Amino acid sequence: MNTKIIGIIILVVAIGGASAYFITKNDPVETNSFSNQPISQNEKISLVINTINPPKSIDDLEESYKIASTSGVGRTNLYVYWSDLEPEKGNFDWRVTDIMMKLNEKYNLKTTLFFSVINADRLGPFPLWMGNQALGETLEDETIRVLDSILSRYENIDYVIFSGDIDYHFQRASGSIPTYVNFFDDVYAEIKSKHHDVKIGNSISLENVINKGMGPGGSFELTPKLEMGDFIALSYKPTDVVGDIDRTPQEALANLEQSLEIFPSQQLAFFEISWSTSDFVNGNDNDQAEFIKSSLNFFEENESKIEFFTISRLFDKPKGSCASQEIESIGGSGFASNSFRLERVDEYVCNSGLIDTNENAKPAWMQFKSNITQ
Repeated sequence: MNTKIIGIIILVVAIGGASAYFITKNDPVETNSFSNQPISQNEKISLVINTINPPKSIDDLEESYKIASTSGVGRTNLYVYWSDLEPEKGNFDWRVTDIMMKLNEKYNLKTTLFFSVINADRLGPFPLWMGNQALGETLEDETIRVLDSILSRYENIDYVIFSGDIDYHFQRASGSIPTYVNFFDDVYAEIKSKHHDVKIGNSISLENVINKGMGPGGSFELTPKLEMGDFIALSYKPTDVVGDIDRTPQEALANLEQSLEIFPSQQLAFFEISWSTSDFVNGNDNDQAEFIKSSLNFFEENESKIEFFTISRLFDKPKGSCASQEIESIGGSGFASNSFRLERVDEYVCNSGLIDTNENAKPAWMQFKSNITQ
């Protein structure tokens, strides 16, 4: 995908399927009704910061940062895609990441980096010059080179994830896990030797692990093979395998508590935690607010075991803008088609913000701010 100013594309893809944010010539986002008075921050509590519509300028994007700063969060995620960062080998395009990192620094936000080497069930996306890639020495060396370049440029990054929702990837190819473990360990060792204070881990989809029995003693035990690095990062949506919310907030809290049992000897991090308010996928405002409250209470009670805790996301987005355009639509009827699943992904993600598209704060936004500052 081409990244050109004025069409700098800030591609922020949540693992397992999320939306993209763009800086283009679209109408600006008006957010002046929110206070921008800064308060004390908790650097372990994180928020994915986005805009409703593609912002026209950096100033428009910064309005979202001003709103986020009123909550007390002290961290956010930076999503970087190799295909955008290094369109030609050795020729880095830092324009997008410089903008994001300058805003993170201005608003005193620590940064969790996701650099996409594995993204759910696929590798990449990689630049065209790299050709087809497989886990091995060549990809290992290139990954080390690029991660070192990113971390040398931005001192504010203290956590790195370069493989996301790896349970999706290895549920279909569990035999390749030993190859990946060697890949991860070699990248980990080289990066840690140069950037001692940076912590490195993988992310895993907690709901996928629970839905498919991938935990210890489950019908398809997988997670014990994926324990590596400084922490295990978890994404979480309270959904079934097709994307509908099928849990109460109390049951979702039980899933978070279950993560401590699934990974008893590992530090955990929560990379993307969300609850949609779309009734199309069985969501509503009250359940979202209750889940935000209970999940932050869970964080507080287990803080010593948790590296960071990230809520995804600040704003809702317009319908139709949240399912990745890179996913090929498969025709057919019923479950032979993926349109059923993609429609639910879009509905879920577009309505998972704490503030709606009319810039009205949902009950969850007030609950979020209250929990952090109490």
